[in-house]
Amino acid sequence: MPKKVVFSLGDPSAEKILNALLPLLENKDWEFYGITGNLLKEKVTPLGKIEDISATGVFEVLPKLPRIFKVRRNILRFLEREKPQILVAIDSPGFNLHLIREAKKLGVKRVIYFILPQVWAWKEDRKYHLAKYADILISILPFEREYFKEFPRVEFHFVGHPSVEFLENLGGLKDKPNGGDYFVIFPGSRRNEIKKHTKVLTQAVAIAVKEFGYKPVLLTFKNFKGLLKPLREFAKVVYLDENPQKGLLLIKHAKFGWIKSGTTALETALLETPHLIFYKTNPLTYYLAKRLVKVSHLHLANIVLEETVVPELLQREFTPKNLIKTTYHLLENSDYQRDQFRVLKKLLNPEGGSILKRTAEIIRREMEKF
Repeated sequence: MPKKVVFSLGDPSAEKILNALLPLLENKDWEFYGITGNLLKEKVTPLGKIEDISATGVFEVLPKLPRIFKVRRNILRFLEREKPQILVAIDSPGFNLHLIREAKKLGVKRVIYFILPQVWAWKEDRKYHLAKYADILISILPFEREYFKEFPRVEFHFVGHPSVEFLENLGGLKDKPNGGDYFVIFPGSRRNEIKKHTKVLTQAVAIAVKEFGYKPVLLTFKNFKGLLKPLREFAKVVYLDENPQKGLLLIKHAKFGWIKSGTTALETALLETPHLIFYKTNPLTYYLAKRLVKVSHLHLANIVLEETVVPELLQREFTPKNLIKTTYHLLENSDYQRDQFRVLKKLLNPEGGSILKRTAEIIRREMEKF
């Protein structure tokens, strides 16, 4: 009878990483199950859909609760019925912390947590939960080890940040796109984000075209076409669901970027492109987060470098006037930003080599025990 690994993940970034990991884990004696999106649905037997549990903020999560609970029930029933040997939880602590506890109760032999909850930012007590229910912790950030030194029972590994490897292997980085000088705008990857960002970005772009003389390029997804209609009137549009690599190449060769805080912002830093970040959410969600979060920055580059290298325009600071003003500052200090981004890359992969291979070796070693 084949042995089984269950992968639990809740966002497209995690799916991209797992999609790259799977070829390194394939084994005829093992079957893979888990939560899937478009990338994984042919490679992993689905137990739920990423789109059903992907959400940010209290008020964005609430409408999805029935679907989230349904996916959770499906996985728990599978764990109870099929008795898989290994559970690999990837990020998504709101979903996965409960799951790893129940998995241990149901007899899953090895629980691996890859891309750890940000205990350094908020809810530090979650480290005790991880130490109790996870057997192996795989970290992608250099400073996380400090938070788990007191738990010798748990095996801890810092492998480096997968985005460093993805971007190093990106083809065409030396090819300059046609069209002359331009700047990129990424308004977000979720509907609620797009709604909150479009008006300010549209007003600012109309000014920026005249002020700076660079052409705006909007990076987005086809299902947001209607929401972004006002912004599309000013900018050339590139749909990332048609060609994600083209989006990264456009970021790489852009004069600068206006980027929504998150994974794309980190990628922009690793591509050494000067940029600022912005973010606006429900005021109550932001208020609650500010009271709970212990870090003073949102951009991971600023957190790792312990300095405001990338300007952050959040909530009320996210205005057309501030976007233009900060862009002037950005253009004046672009060389310093690039220098710091090179430092960042070394901090996020100090050993060099393949981060994905290091991660796969840890998981494979556990598979070989059964």
